[in-house]
Amino acid sequence: MSTSANIHPTTKTTLLSPRAWALILLLLTPALLCSNMIVARAVADIIPPFTLAFTRWLVAVLVLLPFIGVKLWAVRGILAAEWKQLLLLGFLGMGICGAFPYLGAKTTTATNIGLIYALSPIFIILFARLWYQEQLNKRQLLGVLFAFAGVLVIVAKGDWQVLAALNFTVGDLWILAASASWGFYSLWQGHLKTRLSLFLRFAAMSVGGVIALAPFAALEIYQQLPLVLDTAFMNTFVITIAFLAIISSISAYAAYAHIQKILGASKASLVMYAIPLYNAAMAWLFLDEQLQSFHLLGALLILPGLFLAVSKRKA
Repeated sequence: MSTSANIHPTTKTTLLSPRAWALILLLLTPALLCSNMIVARAVADIIPPFTLAFTRWLVAVLVLLPFIGVKLWAVRGILAAEWKQLLLLGFLGMGICGAFPYLGAKTTTATNIGLIYALSPIFIILFARLWYQEQLNKRQLLGVLFAFAGVLVIVAKGDWQVLAALNFTVGDLWILAASASWGFYSLWQGHLKTRLSLFLRFAAMSVGGVIALAPFAALEIYQQLPLVLDTAFMNTFVITIAFLAIISSISAYAAYAHIQKILGASKASLVMYAIPLYNAAMAWLFLDEQLQSFHLLGALLILPGLFLAVSKRKA
């Protein structure tokens, strides 16, 4: 009796609390999110971008369906009433933000993708000012200017003559457009009213993204049919899609939602700060990309800019 009594409390203390798990996920989630950018660059010359984005989210929906299919059917009335916003959010968050990084990865580096994508909180602030007249104080304005300056340094590769000649790498511009789209997605996701739970709304938006991407993917597949039928291509394609659907989509989004629920939105925003750093490290480790001086200068402008823009002065 005494032995079992001694063992029981020890067993309980080894279990991690939800907060402890959230703190662990706070360290792991940036890597999960960055995995999409690393894979995008690794397969940029192999898998067409819209086909990759479409199949990634289609498989994610199919994996989720056995767990949420009955619940989605139960709220079909709400889905019918909110289908326009779900399609819009799916188009922005899973469509544009799904395909554009893959388009950009053809001509820019994974390091650039991570640094430019970090600008999305700045777009949220600017769009909130334009659409909802939310106030932009001096602290936030200074942060916006710092962050934009950092992106300009990266896009110009530290050469101001590139800016003067407007001679940008097209891949960087695709990533900038994706970052802006994520700003719209995040802003409207918060402002558009819904009666769906967080998880069911995510699943429904994913379906919206699949619908939005379908015609573009169909056109790509038709244009590159001989490539699609190649055995080596199919092997790479299946492994890539499985990884993106399970790790970069479902696991990353679920982990981020758990952090928000347990630690709150302010601590969850730390994930965004960490993405450029994680992404640069993973690009160096897996893709042999080397950090340049303009990457460091851009990061030194973007990260403090993000901090100033999204942090609130205490009353």
